[in-house]
Amino acid sequence: MKPSPQEQATLIQLLDRIYEQIRGIEAAYLIFGQEGDYRPRIEYYHDAIRALMSGEDRGLTKNSRLSAERLAYDVAMLRHIQAKPMTAGRGQQHFSASTAVARPGETSAPPEPDREERALLKQRYKDYTVLFVALLAEKADRNAQTRIEEANVVVSDCAMLKNLLDKLRKGQIGLAEVQAAVEHLEHDELRKALRALLSMGRLKPEEIGQASGKVQEAGKAADDEIKRIDQAMMHFATAQLAVYEEAKDTVKSLASQGMNIAGKFVENAMRQAQGQGRGRF
Repeated sequence: MKPSPQEQATLIQLLDRIYEQIRGIEAAYLIFGQEGDYRPRIEYYHDAIRALMSGEDRGLTKNSRLSAERLAYDVAMLRHIQAKPMTAGRGQQHFSASTAVARPGETSAPPEPDREERALLKQRYKDYTVLFVALLAEKADRNAQTRIEEANVVVSDCAMLKNLLDKLRKGQIGLAEVQAAVEHLEHDELRKALRALLSMGRLKPEEIGQASGKVQEAGKAADDEIKRIDQAMMHFATAQLAVYEEAKDTVKSLASQGMNIAGKFVENAMRQAQGQGRGRF
């Protein structure tokens, strides 16, 4: 379910508001995301929202900040933070200054929040997670589908090409037919490698076997990629359903604040995901 421009703008506005509240708490208590990243922990997750807002990241590639794998990880960690709001996802060396460079008496533990602040952080992360999932589920789904379609083309091309190479080795077809098939490969690295090999002219059986091996490796890599994407989306969908099961109070809160557009979108997203049984994918 893709949000309309108005729904997306409302959801982002709400997420930004909750993000600012979370960021203030985490900055005060030195809660950082991971080793080497000295920003408040929420910044890592809000990077996905920034990627969405920028429009520069279309979210269709493996390395995208909006890839299925990264969004599945985001949702899993956002749920984990709700269980342990003060420690989950927190870097190991961010509690105090390094004793290796500090003078005696300079190192100290960060301030500890009281019970109310812990509860507030937990609730804000719960609200953030619901809106995060509702807004980005379509991106995760689109990323997965696009990449699986591309990987399936590679698998099909490799199966076809391997068959042609087997026929070439047996003398059933000529080299030109294989070269023509190679030029239509969408896998850039494989196409270049095979083009260089086939340009040598008449090939020995072991050289054809070498080419066949490269094709087989590429096909297996694409098939493995499909399995990884499927697994990531299964994890995303499972977490999505769990988030929506716990989201009723967030939807009520949105309605009470007059945020009917956002509340209705989240309700519809919940209903659709729960009706499908395992999320959006």
